[in-house]
Amino acid sequence: MEQLDLISVIIPVYNVENYVRETLDSVLNQTYKNLEILVIDDGSTDNSAKICDEYLKDSRFKVFHRENVGNGLSRQFGIEIAKGKYFVSVDSDDYVSNDYIEKLYKTIKDKDGDISVCGINIFTDGKNDFHIGFMPPITCEKLTVTNDVLYDKFYEISQQCLLSDIWNKMYRTDFVKNTGIMIELNKTYNGSELLFNHSIALFCPTICFCNEAMLYHRVRNNSRVTKKDKPFQEGFEVIIETLLNICRTKNLNLNRQMSNIYYWLMGNVVMDIILRGGNARDKHLKFKTLVHKNKLFLKKHKKDLKKHRLFKRFKLGDSKIHLPLFCLTSSFWLDNACFIINFLRKIKIKFHKNR
Repeated sequence: MEQLDLISVIIPVYNVENYVRETLDSVLNQTYKNLEILVIDDGSTDNSAKICDEYLKDSRFKVFHRENVGNGLSRQFGIEIAKGKYFVSVDSDDYVSNDYIEKLYKTIKDKDGDISVCGINIFTDGKNDFHIGFMPPITCEKLTVTNDVLYDKFYEISQQCLLSDIWNKMYRTDFVKNTGIMIELNKTYNGSELLFNHSIALFCPTICFCNEAMLYHRVRNNSRVTKKDKPFQEGFEVIIETLLNICRTKNLNLNRQMSNIYYWLMGNVVMDIILRGGNARDKHLKFKTLVHKNKLFLKKHKKDLKKHRLFKRFKLGDSKIHLPLFCLTSSFWLDNACFIINFLRKIKIKFHKNR
């Protein structure tokens, strides 16, 4: 009988006493049994740590209690100590289907891949509003990334493989460790997994797809990401600068693709300003700051990033502002372009009324 490979399951935990039991139970009940389950308590101040310790009665569980360093660095610690041939990482307020690991493993094993990707179900905490948040492209079972593919389709790979998230993927451990890439973005910023996955993609992995949604992602009003109290733009600039440095080291000229990724990230900043609370004057000032920082960043990296062809000029208040309608090439932004334009016009009107 063929020996099944050991798979590491990495679960960073921080103040999720109401959810972590469901997460750990979903991993405990996996149909694939040859697991080491690494639970990293990131300095929780509620009962999360105590709940995690209850699972030590299963010899596959290992619980580590550490000082608070952030979700990303806790996940990186798990990767460093992982002994499995492959690893997955699940957030401690999400849960997975019973065959999540078995099917990701079969996908990566049968197709000789470095990464396997599955779909995601999204639901709001306390509600039964499940919907598909992401599904791999059904027209592609396997994608071998090469330098030519990166040159032509790095931005498309980013979207099709959901490189912003780690929890719907299985990774071949030695491939990740051999790249030298680590999850090390300062906890001040959001986007540690996004940087990790985009960096890994620059090392030309073979990516395999499992067209089933097996990860259940919970959206919480008080979660770290939902609160969005971290400096989005500064974090995304760090991400882009890091990726550009890797490109230089590997002698990759991905100016056009990196530009698309940059404007996609900045599009998230725009929507964050639009959707977050605050009066018209505050939003106006945030847009002015955004545009100013955007100009400085583009000037600093003018050899690596080009201004998006869909830059538009708006008048806000008394000053003319170059505000990119970031990433209008994607269907999401095309769908929301009119909303953004109308919103900016309303800001202008309300701002004049409040002066």
